Amino acid sequence: MSSSVKLFRGLLIASIAIGMLGGLIDAQFVELIPEPVLKAIKGLPQPSDTTIVLSSLLAFITLGGIVGSIVGLFQFRPWSRELAVAMTLLQLLFYPLDGLWVKSGWSALLLELSSTLWGAVLAISYVSSISALFEQRGSIER
Repeated sequence: MSSSVKLFRGLLIASIAIGMLGGLIDAQFVELIPEPVLKAIKGLPQPSDTTIVLSSLLAFITLGGIVGSIVGLFQFRPWSRELAVAMTLLQLLFYPLDGLWVKSGWSALLLELSSTLWGAVLAISYVSSISALFEQRGSIER
């Protein structure tokens, strides 16, 4: 396996692992968010049932697509790059639907790092020597 394949797969795995850690850190370490902020958030109006249902449906579809694209990217499947880009764009709909987000600095740091690595993975898959692996249709040992 070439060093560029190892680097690509390493960045892919790092993006996912760091993103999961960033997403879980505030749930596990609630004290990272100041108490006055948590109290202020609890007093805000909750999203409507329609928004919750729409967000849940969007999350379910996106999660399936992201998992599929990660597996496809890892295996250099030709369809995986387009699916990864589509799911990345679909995830952008979460921002207006979810409204206010409160994150600790550590969580924000890890989520930003994960997003940057994900962008690097997508860019590498299109513009580096790795892109040729996605265009090959045969079952070549990688």
